[in-house]
Amino acid sequence: MCDTFVYTSNSENDTKKFAKDFASKLDKNAVVVLTGELRFW
Repeated sequence: MCDTFVYTSNSENDTKKFAKDFASKLDKNAVVVLTGELRFW
């Protein structure tokens, strides 16, 4: 099973909140691959 999520954050705090909520829903043996780019506008 492979799920794909696209998340665009508006701030560092936004990202941390998303990560905490997302991590709490993961299976103990889940594998997470993070890709993307960091941008300062």
